[in-house]
Amino acid sequence: MKFYLKLALGNIKKNKKLYTSYFVSTIFSIALYFIVRNIGQSPTLKNHQEMTMFLGLGSGVISIFSFIFLLYTNSFVIKNRKKEISLYHILGMEKRNIRSMMFLETLIIALISLSSGILIGVLLSQITSVIILRLIHKSVQFSLNFSLNAFIQTIIIFSIIFLISLIYNITIVVRSNPIELLKGQNIGEKEPKTKIILTLFGMITLGAGYYLALSITDPMKAMTLFFVAVILVMLGTYSLFTAGSIALLKFLKSRRNFYYQPTHFTSISGLLYRMKQNAVGLANICILCTCVLVTLSSTICLYNGIQDSIDRQCYMAGNIKLNGFKNPSYVFDKTKELLKNEKYDSLYALPVYEYSGSLKKNHAKLDDYDYKYLSCINLVSLEDYNHYFDKNLSLDKNVSSSQGSKDKNEIYLYSYGKYNYRSLSLNGNSYVIKDQIKNRQVQTGNSYAFNAITIIMNQNNLDQYQLKPQIFFIGFNASKEVVKNVTNQLLKIDYSQLGEKNYYFTTQNGIEDQEFIYEMYGSILFIGIFLSIMFLVAAIIIIYNKQISEGFEDQNKFEILQNVGMSQKEVKQTIQFQVLIFFFVPLIVAIIHLLFAYPLILKVLNGLLLCNENVYFISTISCIISLIIIYTIVYLITSKAYYRIVKK
Repeated sequence: MKFYLKLALGNIKKNKKLYTSYFVSTIFSIALYFIVRNIGQSPTLKNHQEMTMFLGLGSGVISIFSFIFLLYTNSFVIKNRKKEISLYHILGMEKRNIRSMMFLETLIIALISLSSGILIGVLLSQITSVIILRLIHKSVQFSLNFSLNAFIQTIIIFSIIFLISLIYNITIVVRSNPIELLKGQNIGEKEPKTKIILTLFGMITLGAGYYLALSITDPMKAMTLFFVAVILVMLGTYSLFTAGSIALLKFLKSRRNFYYQPTHFTSISGLLYRMKQNAVGLANICILCTCVLVTLSSTICLYNGIQDSIDRQCYMAGNIKLNGFKNPSYVFDKTKELLKNEKYDSLYALPVYEYSGSLKKNHAKLDDYDYKYLSCINLVSLEDYNHYFDKNLSLDKNVSSSQGSKDKNEIYLYSYGKYNYRSLSLNGNSYVIKDQIKNRQVQTGNSYAFNAITIIMNQNNLDQYQLKPQIFFIGFNASKEVVKNVTNQLLKIDYSQLGEKNYYFTTQNGIEDQEFIYEMYGSILFIGIFLSIMFLVAAIIIIYNKQISEGFEDQNKFEILQNVGMSQKEVKQTIQFQVLIFFFVPLIVAIIHLLFAYPLILKVLNGLLLCNENVYFISTISCIISLIIIYTIVYLITSKAYYRIVKK
């Protein structure tokens, strides 16, 4: 056993270039999973159900992705060790001995990875807890937290992954004979044929995905067809990288003036003969980069637009709506009485007709559910507005509009967003806007729409519409506890004794809603950042593994080329050109995917009422620039590592 242990340790040390990426992958995945699990089970977040729910979902995604990612990195290691394992066979070592050696290697790697990953996870989880508490606007209390349950879950999940990797490695050894293993890295690939049908399929599916992204205008359709577009784009990406890349390389090969140059000849011929194995890797990198851009830009947009959501949805702390009350002023007086000894401000009341509708330019429709132009539309009589806000406003009839010759009635208008028109059409009836009022209170509390409006008009104009039952709104600002106390006491009153029947009494605590928004958006951003980091690291590891593997394979090729006269400068140029293609083609395609997906993602976010277009544009551009910078740094590091392997 000591002999096998010594042999296993020696193998790991000897193959450190291969195992570096594997150790990075395993330690990173373990640390990431433990952090999310540890925070999710922290006593600090025990009262934040939304946060713990998102963290639970995040840990599930991380575990699934880690399984796929670590099996890939393991397959990379075992592929590049085939020659070494075959030599052990030839030297007389039996397969059971090799199995023992591989078991010990896996055990050592598992122990090092688990201990390092969990240790890093424990240290970083404290910092991460502070970050997440700041994201959800909670007071930061630094305390060392270690969840035994998270520790056990991490050990179990990643032990299973290591066990499956071991079984995979042993299966390859058992099913292969020494000669096949010895030739494992030396089996050259034939020049692949151009697959016209697969290329056309890729172009059609990719075009269909792009068409869906650009053609859908309805946010609700966008939400249902988003994943259809994603699947089409993924199919198109894999098809075009598999078949289209071969067609492109053969086209470059046919350009003699371009192809017959030392740098281009070596790089294109090498890429062409390896394209069967390179194509899937390039497609994976492209998809991962797209995931990084989409996930990070969307989540950053949501969080950056959080203030807009709060402004729309949490304007008043206390919101009371009475529907079907014969004497609503009683509730208003009771509210005033309950607040008498409390700290509050902005107590007011207003009767209003509430509608969900649409607002397209200066055309509004009641009970119209066009999600592209969704609006909250409130109708208030001028008489009620003057009475409840102690004003003395007036409106004229039959005034001349600057936009037409027809005489029109006047209205006052409040708009949450920017309304730049002098008139308004409501269900086909035209009005002149006498003035835009700034009193946000006429919005009657909180709104879910970006372009909420309130129209104040004469009662005789209101009467021409099929009005819903009038809602009596009471609003005030106070602390969360005061709002909760007042609304609870109001709800306890038996209004039937006052002659009230068939009424609806609803309350809303704006402070609690605000906390919920911070918690939900902060959780989404946190998980989005973690997943983006995971996707990015996976893409970098795939690139690094691929380049290192090809570096070892190309040692002999570049040695021969240098022997026949290729200079060190030409070697560097060849490597830079080859690595450049492998690096930046997937990135460029990923950016193209994002640009086509941009309008679709924007409509999905608008359908969820969670997005400001300017915020999303800035978030997207920032993510693209950041990814390009990171990519360039990794490219420079990888090309140097490749050159160090192949240089004579």
